Amino acid sequence: MDKPTTINKLLNKKTKDYSYTMAFFIIFSFFVFAVIRPNLITVFEITSKIDQLKKVDMLYAEQINKIIEVQSAYEQNRDNFGFLTEAISVQPEVNKVLFDVNVSSEGSKLKTERLIVTDINLKDKGALNKMKSFSINMNLLGTFEEVMALIKKVYAQRRLKLIPEFEMSRGTGESSESANLKIRMKIEGFYL
Repeated sequence: MDKPTTINKLLNKKTKDYSYTMAFFIIFSFFVFAVIRPNLITVFEITSKIDQLKKVDMLYAEQINKIIEVQSAYEQNRDNFGFLTEAISVQPEVNKVLFDVNVSSEGSKLKTERLIVTDINLKDKGALNKMKSFSINMNLLGTFEEVMALIKKVYAQRRLKLIPEFEMSRGTGESSESANLKIRMKIEGFYL
């Protein structure tokens, strides 16, 4: 075909001009990929971040509520913290625990055969704010009632003490009710 007939066919009204349509689709595809797609990605990322932030907000709200509960418990018990300081001191204060045990045994007929203080570590500063303990091993002679009275008095005092080991035995030749028992007990004292 020659050129003039081809030009005539193109300029003829029977043929449609698709150049505007093609330009529209090219510009539209540019907007889809260059403008709309990044905006859609941003919207989805923001919604996922909003969900994550809501979860974090709930976690922080729970932690804040726990802190408020601790604060209110602290406020309610502020007057009793002196007792806590007496119960668990910052230093071992073995002399005070020994004095407490001595006061508990006063007035009774218990006889102390042996008293050993063990497990005190004055050098270890690594475990701050952790409760440490020391032990007082005692060998006593006395009746069952006197020992029970001693234990009750020890537990009634303000300083925190435990008796994790307790052993009673009777001499081989004695079998009366008033016979002295050999008692071995371990008293554990605590400090911070």
